[in-house]
Amino acid sequence: MILAVMLSSFLLFSVFTVGITYFKMQRQQNIRLSGAEFDAIMYGVTKKQMETLINNSDVEAVGIAAVSGAVEETVYDKTPNVGLMYADPVYWNQMMAPARESVTGSYPVEENEVMATREALEGCGFSGLEIGDEFPVVYDIHGELREKTFRICGFWEGFGAKNVFYVSESFYNQTGLQFSDVSSGRCYMKLKKKLVSEEYQEAFIHSMELDKAQRLFFEVDTGYSVQIFTGIVCLVLAICLCAYLLIYNIMYLSVAGNVRYFGLLQTIGMTGRQIYGWMRYQMLFVGGIGIFGGILFGGGLSFALIPGVVKSLGIRAETIGGIDISFHPSVFLLTVLFTGITVFAAGRKPAKIAVVSSPMEALGYRPESGIRKNRRMKKGKLIWRMAQEQVGKDWKKSAVVTCSLAVSLVVFLCVVTLISSQGAREYYFHFRNLDMVLNNDTMKKQDMEKHVEIFDDALFERLNQIEGVEEINPVIYTEITVPWEPDFADQWMREFYETWMNIPYEDDLEEYKAHPENFGSVLVGIGESDFQALNATLEEPVSEEAFLNGETCLLYRNSLAFKTGDVVGKTLTCAPYEDRGYNRSFEIAGLTDETAYNALATYPPVVIVSERAVKEFAAKPIIFKIGITYEEEFDEDTEKELLSAVDKISQAKDYSYESKIGLMKTVKKAQGNMMEVGISIVLILGVIGIMNYMNTSAGSIQSRKLELSVMESIGMTEKQMNGMLAMEGLLYASGAWLITLTAGLGVTYYLYQSMNYTGAGFKIPLLPVAAAAILTFAVCVCIPLVAYRQIERGSSVVERMKGVE
Repeated sequence: MILAVMLSSFLLFSVFTVGITYFKMQRQQNIRLSGAEFDAIMYGVTKKQMETLINNSDVEAVGIAAVSGAVEETVYDKTPNVGLMYADPVYWNQMMAPARESVTGSYPVEENEVMATREALEGCGFSGLEIGDEFPVVYDIHGELREKTFRICGFWEGFGAKNVFYVSESFYNQTGLQFSDVSSGRCYMKLKKKLVSEEYQEAFIHSMELDKAQRLFFEVDTGYSVQIFTGIVCLVLAICLCAYLLIYNIMYLSVAGNVRYFGLLQTIGMTGRQIYGWMRYQMLFVGGIGIFGGILFGGGLSFALIPGVVKSLGIRAETIGGIDISFHPSVFLLTVLFTGITVFAAGRKPAKIAVVSSPMEALGYRPESGIRKNRRMKKGKLIWRMAQEQVGKDWKKSAVVTCSLAVSLVVFLCVVTLISSQGAREYYFHFRNLDMVLNNDTMKKQDMEKHVEIFDDALFERLNQIEGVEEINPVIYTEITVPWEPDFADQWMREFYETWMNIPYEDDLEEYKAHPENFGSVLVGIGESDFQALNATLEEPVSEEAFLNGETCLLYRNSLAFKTGDVVGKTLTCAPYEDRGYNRSFEIAGLTDETAYNALATYPPVVIVSERAVKEFAAKPIIFKIGITYEEEFDEDTEKELLSAVDKISQAKDYSYESKIGLMKTVKKAQGNMMEVGISIVLILGVIGIMNYMNTSAGSIQSRKLELSVMESIGMTEKQMNGMLAMEGLLYASGAWLITLTAGLGVTYYLYQSMNYTGAGFKIPLLPVAAAAILTFAVCVCIPLVAYRQIERGSSVVERMKGVE
């Protein structure tokens, strides 16, 4: 009994402490991936909205970061892919601090100063520069190119976007940009509330009175805080239920085995009330020792693990404060409270059994078998029927044991599925789950004349020779104009201006009618594989034949308020950018929000058609990205060989790449040992279900010692006895897994979707579940055999029969 209570309190204490650490680490992971600690982000913020936020008692801090342009080119690199950002003191000093590992120097004050990273300098071709050094760049602000010589005033290291130079407030002020511009201003909010319901989120967004172009998003931890808290509560309740069943079983077996002893106490004058009080005192004494021992053991184990986990995260306390691992009194109080209630509740019924029996009934007490007197002979093998009969004798006890196992397995299934979804391999940067994407960085130039082909035929020959490459899918494009017409083009441009522009559409309407080439767009061509993947993401899939034949097109929605029915069936007319005399029309088949084929930021829509249609439309289309799939996922050797081949192109500095392997490493680094901590929770939870079955099975064998000895005396062989006991174990295991794979799977799916803020697809990790199934069946079969072997060892059948009073 002491061990049972100790196990329960140890389990609760360990899950509380390790669980808190787990969710702190999950929060730390999201902070690192986001590059700052915040609860919500709003694109564009007006002065009125800032006043609303400052006066909101639920808002703890408001920080602003603002896009301040982009480095267009340097003397060493024509496509550096490095941005310029301004961060106000709140965002830089408070919100970004938890994601930084170190800072040298100070934040920029002068107009020409920048806070740099080694990665940003390397991207511009200025590796090796130090604080105080200067470097010249050409930077772009909404299509206007300017030259500037920056001086490095500091470096920072940590997590978040590294290809950024942070600039001073005076630099931002001279750009002409405003925080209210959705393309520039980023307002970050940190709330005092820890639990934020969906209703509160909607009310908060409504209070901001957002403009049409503005967007406000809650960070995943905050947006799903209620669901995450619900999951934690369900986990604790499941643990308490398992602990209750374990303690109840042990108490029941203990009392049932000593009822005649309690009867003897009553014959010498002990009252039922005294027996009940005596047992309550025993529960208090035993429970106290068990709770103290469990907390002591759990505390030692938890606090031995947590420092190692935090250290493995690479956190420097002197820089970002680290994770608070100090003991919280509420963990101790909750453990004592839950375990105490569980012990009290589990001991009530067994205590009543000891009290309600009269002395004469107690002296002749035998546990109820539940066997019906009038039984019909069933068909089937005798050993199998005997096993079924034994499990069904006391169906309440069998149900308790089966449910106890099932609860543990359901919790295991929930936790291992949630942990699997957080694995680094579950984060995909591309909707097609490509292993690598090569990007043509000249596409980022505002001047379309600087867009050039960098992926030549020789590159494709080299890529095709790499054994580990399974599929290569280039995406091509050509520049087009979409002439004004009153049906579709006018409708699209009007909605675009209302959403994204600060000037009315009428100001540019006449220019658009007369010179549509000033409002250029792109025609993007995709192959069959890309289309099939894209088509699967659409609300209403479109005809593959019509699309591949060049009859229909898809449009990138660009966050506009159009619904599919608003544009489907209409005709889009386009012309080559350099030749307005040639037009071609496509029927609009649908809208997509997938950004993978968004070649340029344009006013008219980005038009997605078949690769064949683009080649018919333009003599020399440009490849703006290449999607590559490996034969084996996460094949690092193939990736090294592939990058070596790409580096041989003549304009090697003008390409960039996105790698699933690289993303996996980044996420894994951000996660630290989060996975290991989660798995340790699963292992701790598995112990209690096995212990419960072990106690019940051993007690059942002990109470059936006479019955088993009689069957052995009338000719039942050892093989038949072992077969019957093994089949009983199989029935318990089968019942537990039946519950797990039906009701448990439903619970798992519900909890998974309620906490699925990563958007990962629901997938049961087969290997851990299969291992758990094998272990469960093995334990359920072996424990009854071992228990019976211990009983029969060292005594004959006659001696065992005599030993039963």
